[in-house]
Amino acid sequence: MYRDMQTKYYTMIREIRQYGDPVLSGTAETVPEMTPDVQEILTDMWDTMAANRCVGLSAPQIGVSLRLFVINAGGVVIRGANPEVLSVGALVEETEGSPCVPGIQRPVRRPRKIAVRYLDESGELIECELKGVSARAFLHEKDHHEGKLFIDHLKPVQRKLIQKDLDKIAASQTRTEMDI
Repeated sequence: MYRDMQTKYYTMIREIRQYGDPVLSGTAETVPEMTPDVQEILTDMWDTMAANRCVGLSAPQIGVSLRLFVINAGGVVIRGANPEVLSVGALVEETEGSPCVPGIQRPVRRPRKIAVRYLDESGELIECELKGVSARAFLHEKDHHEGKLFIDHLKPVQRKLIQKDLDKIAASQTRTEMDI
């Protein structure tokens, strides 16, 4: 934890949960309102995302089972809650990765353009259109709220090719928990 002297807030880089952690496979809870506690989690998420050089992060990735997400992708900056997809465009395949599944990146098909709705950090309901990497990041983070990882979009043969690596990540997760 450190204090940012310019903005006068404390922040904490949170630990990213790894494949095999139960919080990543559960359904996150809806955020009823943007409270100071929720905003503090969003700040920690933003700083954790930046520290890990990601384009997005969801609360389950830091062990918090809430529908919170942050995105800094394709010129789009969002700190929000309760993401919804209203409509989708044509599918495109692009490579994705996640700090929850370190060292693994694979092509995933997702809509190139989406219309979305979410609650922003001030509590305002926002509806907008996202394209390209920002649309992909929004959908990727929303998946975490449903207990899905990008690897869950892979075809069975693709999944089988990485299963040994996934098993190693999960085993590492189990060892870390036992050490605590």
